Amino acid sequence: MAQPISICIPLKLFANLHNTVKIPDMEQTSHKARRQREIETQREAILEATRQLARQNGWPKVSIRKIADIVQYTPPLIYEHFKNKEALLIELEAVGFGKLRRTLDEARQRSGDPVLQLVALAEAYWEWAFAHAELYQVMFNLEGVQATSPRETALREAGPAVTETLRQLVLFSGPLDELFFNWWAMCHGHVCLIMSGHLQGHRSAIRQALLSGTERFAQGLR
Repeated sequence: MAQPISICIPLKLFANLHNTVKIPDMEQTSHKARRQREIETQREAILEATRQLARQNGWPKVSIRKIADIVQYTPPLIYEHFKNKEALLIELEAVGFGKLRRTLDEARQRSGDPVLQLVALAEAYWEWAFAHAELYQVMFNLEGVQATSPRETALREAGPAVTETLRQLVLFSGPLDELFFNWWAMCHGHVCLIMSGHLQGHRSAIRQALLSGTERFAQGLR
């Protein structure tokens, strides 16, 4: 009968082997995760405080000092996240276009008819602009906002639902830039008529003019 083989590892060799095996430091990993969540929470608080100030007092009166007072952070901490006010505006511009894109994507699902889809997109654009006016102002440099580096691609990134709807209407595979900007200018122009204060008392009529005009525009493409 074969005898069991006994393997002896010297204690010193075992200790050296143990020291070369790196065991993940779970505490360190957990600390990094907590720190990342803390950073994200701070950024969100700063962005929300910025929007709150803009809603209450207008963009010209928004400052890093006032933001710091609301979130109860020191100004240097805010500068750790955003190097200046313009960096804040650029971040909010991206937030705004992202939110608008999701709104337009959802609006397109309301109907299978491309004419009605384009009208639904215009209606969603209008409602979103006034529900998030402080973001809309940043996105288009309105109401005293001075973001000097708006992204040229922002409109296209926010509007794939519009492009796809237009493509269903015109039934050709070429570029749709002209029609895309026609639609966007129509929506933006009607919104600005109200935001500028010139026709504030005619908000309902201007909204209806946008929807009727969009329907005629869409019908004309068929």
